[in-house]
Amino acid sequence: MVTRIQVPPVLDSAAVHGLHAAIDAAGQRVLLLEGAEGVFCRGMDLAGLADDADPAASARAFARCLEALRFSPCPTIALVDGAALGGGLGLAASCDVVLATPRATFGLPELLFGLLPAIVLPVVLERVSSQRLRLLALRGHAVTADQAHALGLVDEVIPPDGLAKASSRWARTLLRADPRAVALLKQDAAPNLTAGLERGASLTAERLHDAAVLALARDFADGGAPWLT
Repeated sequence: MVTRIQVPPVLDSAAVHGLHAAIDAAGQRVLLLEGAEGVFCRGMDLAGLADDADPAASARAFARCLEALRFSPCPTIALVDGAALGGGLGLAASCDVVLATPRATFGLPELLFGLLPAIVLPVVLERVSSQRLRLLALRGHAVTADQAHALGLVDEVIPPDGLAKASSRWARTLLRADPRAVALLKQDAAPNLTAGLERGASLTAERLHDAAVLALARDFADGGAPWLT
C-alpha cells in the first residue's frame, strides 16, 4: 500500500539515478519520501559537482528525477525531519504532501556560491509566490518548519513521535482517489512544468561551466564560506 524511499543526505550522481529508479518503480500506491534521522536532504554534492567531468549531465539528471517525482502516478508524501536545502527542498516541494517536524528547516543557499535554484524553481513556485521564493533565495539561510508552513512549503507540522501516525492518516486519505485520475490531475495541473525543469537544468549547466562558480561551490562544500557566519 505504501512504498517508502530513503532520500540520500547529499545528492551525488549515483544517488540521483538511484532515487529516480526507485520513484519509477513505486507503482500506483502511496510513495513516502523520508530522509535519515535529523536530515532530509542537503541538496547536490557541491564538491562532487566541482570535480565532475560533466556537471551539466548531473544537472539534467536531477531535473528528470524531479519530473518523475512530480508526475508520479501515485500520491506522494515527504516526511521532513531535518534540513531540506536546495535540491532537498525541491524534492519535498515536488511531493503532493509535505509533513515536517519542528526540527525541519528549509532553504535555498545556491546564490551564496554563485548558482541559482533554477532546477527546483518550477516545483517550488507551485507552492509559494515568486516574491517569497526570491526572498528565500536572496536571504540564503534556512527557515523553520513553522515559517515554511506559513509560506506554503509545508502542509502540516507534526511532533517527531507523531510522524508515523500522520503519514498513515494522509496515506489513507490519498488512497481513496482513483490512481488513473491522480495521474491525469498531476499532468493537467502543471502543463508547463517539464519545460521549466529543462530550462532550469540548462541554466544550471551554464553556471556550472563557470570556473569561478565551481571554485565557490568547492569552497562552500569545504566549509570555507565566512559570509555564512
